[in-house]
Amino acid sequence: METKNEETFRLYYDDFEPFCQWKKDEHEILEIHLRGFKKQHLRVQIEEPDVVKITGERPINGTLRSRFRKQIKIPKNCKTDEIRAKLSGDILQIILPKQTTAFPGKPGSTECITRSESMPSNYLLYIESSSSTLEMTTKLALQVAGVLAVVVTFGAYAYKCCHCGHVEG
Repeated sequence: METKNEETFRLYYDDFEPFCQWKKDEHEILEIHLRGFKKQHLRVQIEEPDVVKITGERPINGTLRSRFRKQIKIPKNCKTDEIRAKLSGDILQIILPKQTTAFPGKPGSTECITRSESMPSNYLLYIESSSSTLEMTTKLALQVAGVLAVVVTFGAYAYKCCHCGHVEG
């Protein structure tokens, strides 16, 4: 049997389904209407396979809390490493940028979400991907170096041809 002290610390939950709507333009945006929720009451995570999990819990009074849980499937044409969330007033936006390049993501890569205090206050989180940004930057640098080598070689050849041709004439 519970004592009076244990009863006073028991929490009760009011589970609800928030109103949601999709907006589609250059990004797919899920807007979730969350009256009374603040940034610290919300959590957005990417889970395998390709699911965004959104949860929230806020106090209503001493023992009553309001909470929700929502999961959405990440579209195939989404840049998973650029998903972000933004809380503006009572509306949480989950922004799913569409892919513009022909490079597919690595299968089996995992993402984790961390909160950054250095970001503007209207951003809830950013995503760190295990498929390293350094790895992608290195590939890009090698491609640029290859193109630069071809351009320098062509320039040297053109200079030599023009310079030697001008001396002979």
